[in-house]
Amino acid sequence: MALAGLALLAGASTQAAEDASEGSEGLAKPLRFSGFATLGLAHNNNATAGAITSFSQLKPVQQGWSANMDTVLGLQLEWQPLSGTTFQVQGVTRAGEDMQPRLRIAALRQQLGHGLSLNLGRMRSPLFFDSSIAEIGYANLTVRPAPTIYAMVNSVASLDGADLQWRLNLGDASLLAQVFGGRYDYTHRFNNFSPALSADASLRGLLGFSLSANLQDLTLRVSRTEIDRYVLRSEQVSQINSGLNQLSGALQQMALNPQLPPTMLTGLQAKAQGLEALRNPFDNRPVYTSVGLDGNWQPWRLLAELTWMDPRNDLVGRGTGYSLTVARSFGDFTPYLSLAQLKRSSAKLNTSALAPTGLGAQLDGALSQLQQGFERAQQFADISSRSVSVGLRWDWRENMAIKTQLDLVRTPNVNTPGPLAVPALPFDNKLRLFSVTLDLVF
Repeated sequence: MALAGLALLAGASTQAAEDASEGSEGLAKPLRFSGFATLGLAHNNNATAGAITSFSQLKPVQQGWSANMDTVLGLQLEWQPLSGTTFQVQGVTRAGEDMQPRLRIAALRQQLGHGLSLNLGRMRSPLFFDSSIAEIGYANLTVRPAPTIYAMVNSVASLDGADLQWRLNLGDASLLAQVFGGRYDYTHRFNNFSPALSADASLRGLLGFSLSANLQDLTLRVSRTEIDRYVLRSEQVSQINSGLNQLSGALQQMALNPQLPPTMLTGLQAKAQGLEALRNPFDNRPVYTSVGLDGNWQPWRLLAELTWMDPRNDLVGRGTGYSLTVARSFGDFTPYLSLAQLKRSSAKLNTSALAPTGLGAQLDGALSQLQQGFERAQQFADISSRSVSVGLRWDWRENMAIKTQLDLVRTPNVNTPGPLAVPALPFDNKLRLFSVTLDLVF
């Protein structure tokens, strides 16, 4: 009922904007109101793990039914004061984030001629193939892009900066080249605590490019994004840093003893330096790479994507993923099958500096406690998983679709949480999620 009322309100608002902005016959209408919405319910059968679409989601879908997974409302206003100049503003509210409004787009788009255009301000994230439409349920064939490979990049929902695009039309085909750069801040959720903890995430020096080829029945896209500084700060990170500083200071004090043998002196100094190197363990400099396609052949449709994530951080480890969706349409009905997997290489964080010294029980106890904490952090940083999804899309009315989907998600073992909200290890590493959604655009 709420969505039906929303659709009527949107239609009335759009008509009013058009009537107000249409100065005379033949003139362009400079003001345009639009939006998208999803009303979704999901059922999770797992009592030890919650389901999420991103690591910024406040409320995971715990055991039972919940609207937190997919329910969303987005509104957008476009104003074109001059030919070739457009202002865009888009706000989004999600049930999984207490329906708090988030600004996704606030940008100026300027056509420069010869196929060139420039965007300045806040824009949708261009990191992976479907990043820019991940929240727009109607635009996705499936209920949602697989969290197995999209949970991390969905956290980076926007980009504050600029992008330059160049489009070249070649008959029925076109090429689109995009160069972008900027920054972004968001709240990262650590679900390996009960209750979950939050950290301030800051991305700086984000630079990337994408190249798309749009053929008659096929779209190909390749992209690469490098982030110079990905910083996570929280009370817990401060506590880790404080503990490392205290232990490093204690070792340096011991090294001042003039009676120490040279070998022990060198060892203590090296150990102190090793502890200092473990500060801010979650900071990284990630590189995201994606190669994807979307093809239509009569009633058949194929979507595929390969992804690589290199955080350049020894605690997190590299990740290689893929997603594959095959669908066939029967009139307004489209059943589909999707596979997705993300595999992380083993983390190689050097924690040798946390080995016991034999110089005191209190010192060695503190080192052991820190080592256990880092081992736990490496376990929870492993987002490896795989999923199999079967679903049915019904385009029952213009700009409206009803979808049902069953996801079977599995992580490598009971000590690897993957992209799930897991407060304690070990856990049941198999999760079944059933979803029903009503998607619309207006």
